[in-house]
Amino acid sequence: MQSEPDIAALLRFYLDAGVTEAIGEEPLNRFEQAATQSAPPTDAAVHPRTVATSPRKQAAATAVPIPSRAEGVKKAMEIAASCKTIETLQQSLENFDYCSLKKLASHTVFAEGTPGAKLMIIDRQPSSDEDRSGLPFSGATGQLLDKMLSAIGLGRHDVYLASAIPWRPPGGRAPTEEERALCLPFAMRHIELAKPAYILACGEAAGYLLNQKTGINKLRGTWNDLQINDVRARMLPIFHPAFLIDQPASKKFAWADLLSLKAEMEDTL
Repeated sequence: MQSEPDIAALLRFYLDAGVTEAIGEEPLNRFEQAATQSAPPTDAAVHPRTVATSPRKQAAATAVPIPSRAEGVKKAMEIAASCKTIETLQQSLENFDYCSLKKLASHTVFAEGTPGAKLMIIDRQPSSDEDRSGLPFSGATGQLLDKMLSAIGLGRHDVYLASAIPWRPPGGRAPTEEERALCLPFAMRHIELAKPAYILACGEAAGYLLNQKTGINKLRGTWNDLQINDVRARMLPIFHPAFLIDQPASKKFAWADLLSLKAEMEDTL
């Protein structure tokens, strides 16, 4: 018989693996089920007048057409463009049902902090900590980010944190091209509405927002101009805090990028 700590660990494993629901509360005897299925047909199954509509025909009659990727992206662009405030954008994103990631995620990870702040820090897809909390940069990565900001004289109240991908992919896998395409209009509109002067793009979020296949190793440390309609922001790619936890030797590069960010922001004061 399992103890309570073992059950809690098992539940955490299920959540990290993308399991969101149980099939049933009672065990199912598959051998008994097979014997029932192989039993001779009854009179009701033989006579046409008493035969019910076949499951295949029922499914065909009730099936809902699945929109194509192009249709989904077009809808995402229309919905995002129609949002006039960050609040309506968040609500529209939470009601957006064209992306399959939403079905298995625990929360929609949108933003935290001060909208309209001079600096916007953008996360990649949510981790398991962020999926549970519903906030970007949660857990150990958030604690390291706080230390990074403090090192250049900033705190969470000085910045606006957002997630480029709002839902955690099952098992923590990378988002597919379709999933990325469906979420991008909301991410770009989010930046447009927040109007930051500077963006710190963490990890894979940098290439995603720049529409480049180049990895963060080559992108980091180089300033880019991100133009979205009338909104222009200076964007600096940087290693993600989660990567720095696993590769502490790379913190020296992150420190150089933070100093570059501090200098750039001070030049415009």
